[in-house]
Amino acid sequence: MQPPLRSERIACAVAIYCGMLLLPAFARADWLEERTVGLFEVRSEFSLADDRGQSLLAELPELRNDIESMLGIEANDRPIEVNLFGTRRSYQRFLSVRVPEGASRVALFVQGTDRSRVYVYRHRGFEVDVRHECTHAILHNALPYVPMWLDEGFAEYFEVPAGLRASGNPHHRSVRRALLLRWRPSLAALESMDELDEMNGNDYRDSWAWVHFMLHGPQQARQSLSNYLYDVRIGNPAGQLSERLAAQLPEPQRQLARHFRSFKSL
Repeated sequence: MQPPLRSERIACAVAIYCGMLLLPAFARADWLEERTVGLFEVRSEFSLADDRGQSLLAELPELRNDIESMLGIEANDRPIEVNLFGTRRSYQRFLSVRVPEGASRVALFVQGTDRSRVYVYRHRGFEVDVRHECTHAILHNALPYVPMWLDEGFAEYFEVPAGLRASGNPHHRSVRRALLLRWRPSLAALESMDELDEMNGNDYRDSWAWVHFMLHGPQQARQSLSNYLYDVRIGNPAGQLSERLAAQLPEPQRQLARHFRSFKSL
């Protein structure tokens, strides 16, 4: 069985946010709680007082710290607004006026001129979507740009709880199946994609796989990623990460496959 398509969870980046407009009453949310946790301004239609809510709130600053420490980047202090809806209906009603192109998504990240905004409605496992979209927000707070495939690869990596990132991501099972079919995903092909609608479930998996390889594979791969992110951060021409990997590692695709054949997953 193929992993679920991630196209429903597309991060929508826009230059101008319409939140300052006077909006009709039916598009307003009825926030039960509003909390600030570090960079994150959380607004929720449901209570966050139970263990599940408290755990989610505690995870947000930890997520920021993990991303910064693992990737060697530093997010700025611009707020990240996290909007949690009680139902899909209220989520869609709210977004239909503000970000109508995102109302059909399960979750959404919007890059605004004043702050980043994350929209998620409560459903089974919605915490995965919160971590996924907040990863986008943290990355875009820290870096002037992030290539689409890498943005999604990082979000797929950090969307699971911290203890599962290295060896417990569901993508491991898909990769093991793909290895039986001589799986060798092309990083250059991922880099050539310009629109999120071009990406299918396998592309999300492969983006995650390259990120996992660079974080947990050979030191040369980790260094290539680190150097690339440094150049992006300071404004140097960064080029293509595929070219950097090829310059440091012989046959990166073969090494990627070898990495997952030998990596022990849960």
